[in-house]
Amino acid sequence: MFGDKYGHEYDNNRSQQAPDMNATERGQRVTKLKMEEAKLVEKQIHISLRNVKRNNRKKRGNAPTAELFPSVRHCNAALATFGDAGDFKRALKLFMQMRKVAATMRMSKGGSVFSSSDSRNFAENDSEMKRHVAETFENSKNSVHKSSIDLVSSPPKPNLVTYSTMMSRAVSLGKPRVALRLWNLMRNQPNFYVNVLSRKLRAGRIICDDAEQLVGRAGLQALEEDETIIVPDVICCNTLMNAYAKLGDNVMARSVLNSMLGANSDGGDSVLCHEGIPRTTPTVVTYNTLADACKVAGELGEALEVLQLMKDHASKTGQKPVVPDAMTYTILISTCARKSKQQQQSRDIRSGGERDPDMAFSLLDRMIFDGIKPNGVTYCALIDVCSRCRRVDLALNGLRIMLKQRSGANTTNALPRNQQRPLPNEVGAWTAAINACGKSGRTDTALRLFRTMQSFGVKPNAVTCGCLSDCLLKSEPMRIAETLEVLRYMKSEGLVPSEVMYTSLMDTATKVAVMENANLRVTKDGLHVQVVEKTADSSSTEKEINPNTTKAIVLYTELMRCLIQDETIRVYEKIPRGERNDGHPNMLLKVFLVFQEMKNSGLKPDIACYNSLLRACAKAGDIELAQDVLRRIEDDGLQPNRATWREAIKAAKNAKRSDFADEVWNTGTTYREKRSSNSRDVSNWTPNMADVELLMSVYVAETKSLSDHKKRILLHQKIIQLYEDIVHKRKINNIIDEFLENQKLMLIAVRACVSFVTSASKDLKEETQRAKDIACEIAGLECLQGKISSSVCDVKTIKALQLAQTWLYAF
Repeated sequence: MFGDKYGHEYDNNRSQQAPDMNATERGQRVTKLKMEEAKLVEKQIHISLRNVKRNNRKKRGNAPTAELFPSVRHCNAALATFGDAGDFKRALKLFMQMRKVAATMRMSKGGSVFSSSDSRNFAENDSEMKRHVAETFENSKNSVHKSSIDLVSSPPKPNLVTYSTMMSRAVSLGKPRVALRLWNLMRNQPNFYVNVLSRKLRAGRIICDDAEQLVGRAGLQALEEDETIIVPDVICCNTLMNAYAKLGDNVMARSVLNSMLGANSDGGDSVLCHEGIPRTTPTVVTYNTLADACKVAGELGEALEVLQLMKDHASKTGQKPVVPDAMTYTILISTCARKSKQQQQSRDIRSGGERDPDMAFSLLDRMIFDGIKPNGVTYCALIDVCSRCRRVDLALNGLRIMLKQRSGANTTNALPRNQQRPLPNEVGAWTAAINACGKSGRTDTALRLFRTMQSFGVKPNAVTCGCLSDCLLKSEPMRIAETLEVLRYMKSEGLVPSEVMYTSLMDTATKVAVMENANLRVTKDGLHVQVVEKTADSSSTEKEINPNTTKAIVLYTELMRCLIQDETIRVYEKIPRGERNDGHPNMLLKVFLVFQEMKNSGLKPDIACYNSLLRACAKAGDIELAQDVLRRIEDDGLQPNRATWREAIKAAKNAKRSDFADEVWNTGTTYREKRSSNSRDVSNWTPNMADVELLMSVYVAETKSLSDHKKRILLHQKIIQLYEDIVHKRKINNIIDEFLENQKLMLIAVRACVSFVTSASKDLKEETQRAKDIACEIAGLECLQGKISSSVCDVKTIKALQLAQTWLYAF
């Protein structure tokens, strides 16, 4: 409900400590199961609708044949799952199928209004349908999916929960007008409570006085007992009000509250009331939503009335008063110093000036006086108000008030400030302060805040880095060196640039390239510095970038690296919306767009740029693009380094293509011999132990994915051949001892040997005997003596080692 430009990052940084991985994995598993169940519901209702249409064409005018449908409860759950995944079109399609099924069944029964009770009576009188129901349930019990979906004979006609679910997901996905259309659609349904009352009045079944009584609390409860009648509840009303809030229509949002309070039946002055809203008890969420509507409209005067309305709640409803919470005051503070959408009207004097943050501090004092503790979102709103008023001094003062509150809450612990527990969503307040300093030109202060917040135990998020990089790039002159520092921090923390930051960095890199091509020099901060390439192997100390590398190329390269998520970095965040493949296609496209923009700027990519491209290809497992990048490196006359060959092999691993890994390995180790030039700058790649482990993992990954017996034997032969090349043929002399002491690699090799011996054909007697000898040789190594931990290998590998040891003792 309340949100600003920092709000979408709050949930990702609610806890500065890594959550329990078991809980995270469990949540992902539950989400995956929900999606699978939603797909089953979607498939079943599609089949049911097709069968109903076909049966209606065959037996037009007769009673409908037996057909089963998912229950409306499971359909509503599927709508929520698709909506939460961000696939609103899919949810809308399922919703329309629910309506179509209900309409088709209604027409098949002669045009009567279809209800669940009618279908149940029909099923009880039809023996054929009973048998069909029993058979279907029996088949569902024996199905592979073991789904908990209930199949019923009544079609899933949309109810109140259905419309509320669709409206709430539409609002959360930024489609408030769609939510309003869904409300109008629900209000026009024959089973909407207003339409039901109208039909009863026309039929003379109730008189006018009874109708007035029926709209009251007792009458609504009687209507709600009938499942076929739609009576909006407080959740539905709050969702409708939230749709108006997103559009900034505080007048219509207030009309919803007036109808909920029954203002149209009080007999006083006429007030605007919303059609179709019954009298119901508002909650604190209702008043907060109204305040949010006033915030979007920029009407602080109207928003301040919410506090008085909450006090008057008890007198109007006869219930306990609604107490404002932290969200209420946060919204009111955020409403200060905003421009009203109604520019043609005179501004309310209660709204204060557009450059006056005094009202925000007064609301903060009142909040603390009422015993409500401000959180990080509250201080974020306060600092943002000061930023809009161009009062950076007051913004920093708000940050000091937050730190004072935090230190007061941790006085009993006597811990260092970097070990103190931060306030909920405290990163938002730091981000707002950095943004305020950046907009006022105080770039050095923004940098100090960025470094200081980490000493307080608050880690900057992607929005924080985006705000800081924006002010660094807009400063005069551009602070390129500090921007690279921010990008490297994002890379180390696994943060991906937002769309805005991505576009801004692309534009800045292009401008820097134009300046460098025109031989323009900026003395402050310098545009040409020595840069050291950080390869994929963190233990590598190889320095591969030319000291004369231009700043534009470095900026492009760092941007590409930030777009690529490192597999070794654990990022704790919400599950991404939709069924994405970890964002690989989108990531690959962005990385290559950055590379193409760099080429269009007239810059010549260096080996670090190409390595970033290979890293993206490795992440996506795209072999064809990786081969194209390797060809470009050769065409540009660049010398590949260790990172180049490793990233290419990683691409082969993710694609499970050992043939490409072998090709890269052979090309790298004989690179100088295959090049026509005998330049001293061209050298062969000398693999180390980490490279051997990577190649071995390619073989293992492809072996696990294969079911073909012959192909698995070939992969076992590759593992055996790699062992012989290192140990017997000594092609890589500097790693023999380290290789033989690596327990994990020796277990992989012994399993490959045993598997080859036990499964190879009789025609390969010589190869079989050689594999058996190698297995005995490995089984006698010192690293495999004693107990083997189950974390290193599985049961099959341990059994293979035991068999090899048996061969050794028999020999």
